[in-house]
Amino acid sequence: MIKDLTEFWETEFKSFVPEAHNLKHEFSDRWVRFHYLPESKRYPQNEQEYIEVLRRYNTLLNELLGKNEVFVILPEYSESKTPTKPSSELTTLFPITKPWRSVEQHEDDDDYKLYWHLHVSEVNYSGSELDSLFRLVAHDEASNIIIVNPNKGVIFHPYDGGADIVLASTRQRDQLKDRHPGWLPSHSEGF
Repeated sequence: MIKDLTEFWETEFKSFVPEAHNLKHEFSDRWVRFHYLPESKRYPQNEQEYIEVLRRYNTLLNELLGKNEVFVILPEYSESKTPTKPSSELTTLFPITKPWRSVEQHEDDDDYKLYWHLHVSEVNYSGSELDSLFRLVAHDEASNIIIVNPNKGVIFHPYDGGADIVLASTRQRDQLKDRHPGWLPSHSEGF
């Protein structure tokens, strides 16, 4: 499991540290952002809006992956170099995780260190298995999640407001954008 993810990451992304928020900067030629609510609304306020959030997330994942295994990368933040389990909300959703990588966050203070410990859970995705996770993300209770499928070359980063996606090629990215133009941000740079 971890070996497949590591091989894919090192082949495809080389020295890029798996930090979800930096995908758009490092891979702009294959990156696209979609908003999950009309008019770029950031937070759902009722069940109908949550349903739309889940519909858009799952539509994109189904188009990109179909029924497939995915790696869900879950961060845990700590002042310790030694990883512990992800937050209780994430551990409840993903009871079986394995530590994958630890990333030191650079702070201006040399005496204070912060680490992101990335844990991986393997999920058989077929359409709704990640809905509870997506609700946490939409409510800003889980962040910096990365969903990876090495076989399809897809990186999917759900965030509170939408999803950043890195595909295997610019052509694939453009085709996905063409299928969902109403979900794209209005900003000229795609933010």
